[in-house]
Amino acid sequence: SSAFSTTTTTTTTIGSRQIAVTAPAPSSSSRSHPHNNRNDVVYAQKNENDEIPIDDNNATTTPDNINSSSPSREKAAIIFLHGLGDSPDGWSSLAEALPNLRPSLADLDITYVFPPANMIGITVNGGEKMPGWFDVFDWPIGVDAKDDPKGLAMSVKRIEKIVTQLQTEENIDPSHIVLGGFSQGGAVALMAAYNRRKKGAIPFAGCICMSGWLPMKDYLDVSEESASGTPLFWAHGQYDDKILAEQQMYGVNKLEGVGVDVTAISYPVGHESSNYEEIDDMAGVFGRG
Repeated sequence: SSAFSTTTTTTTTIGSRQIAVTAPAPSSSSRSHPHNNRNDVVYAQKNENDEIPIDDNNATTTPDNINSSSPSREKAAIIFLHGLGDSPDGWSSLAEALPNLRPSLADLDITYVFPPANMIGITVNGGEKMPGWFDVFDWPIGVDAKDDPKGLAMSVKRIEKIVTQLQTEENIDPSHIVLGGFSQGGAVALMAAYNRRKKGAIPFAGCICMSGWLPMKDYLDVSEESASGTPLFWAHGQYDDKILAEQQMYGVNKLEGVGVDVTAISYPVGHESSNYEEIDDMAGVFGRG
């Protein structure tokens, strides 16, 4: 039987500042072209190299009853990656939840990006295809779990392309972008924010790891800029039987050891994505009010 279950994907749009994309269709013979639904910008997955071109022909228009961005508000972005077997729909509600929990966030012009993972074969599931950021070889995932360096690198490359687009098309600097993710998505967020962030690159505003883990831990190479400039919030369930709780302690120690400012909280729950207390603490990272 499968360790994970797949989730049906639909396109979701919440507000004028959210980029909601459709996850790849569950087909081995074709690849989908996810679109965002925000004004005249479309993020599309083009080919095996994960290029993300702009396609104005497939653009949609922001509804008239939704206010467009105000030049008087500071622009920022949150990129959040779903877990294995899930879709962007699983976390798109953050676009409404975070400002509700921290009203000060409403003062920012925030673009929410929820990218979809590709459909890939997962070794621990006997090769079954599902949305995933990289392959998984061990179950449960403890500190000795085997990594998928190629898959991780490809997913980090996708995130870096999204960051570049936010810079060029939305004029949002990386220092105003927060990377985050749940479970497998959290692992990719950590890689993109720290281990794969090149020396001299502008550090991100912050990183969120929800029930994730630090991959490629034996090859940890974090620049001084990223360590000092990108604080980390790491939430994990004490009774997590999928991504073992030992991953949090191990990863936090490794990252603190290279100078990362880490806020780590464990909760009396399992591998959960809907725990209100965790979401509320996450919101506290972004703003107070």
